[in-house]
Amino acid sequence: MAEGKEFFHESVQDASSVQDLLQALQEAMAQQRIVLSAQGQEMILTPASLLHLSIRGSRKGVSNKLEIKIVWEDRAVSDEGQDSDLSISSS
Repeated sequence: MAEGKEFFHESVQDASSVQDLLQALQEAMAQQRIVLSAQGQEMILTPASLLHLSIRGSRKGVSNKLEIKIVWEDRAVSDEGQDSDLSISSS
């Protein structure tokens, strides 16, 4: 059984810095190799071809939240459940 490992980072960033991180994530996803590192921690993830994507947005008063979650298994999975009608835009 594989040993569990977790990476966690939390910080306050401006919108431009978050955009840069999301761009870096996009490029890493394209290479199917994501290297996460901060404060001496490092984790390497290798996304599979089929990923489970969850996106949730919420607003309570002046507080806003956007959660993006991507999950996959390290073994091959079927095409079952693939759904592509999600759209993200700035308008």
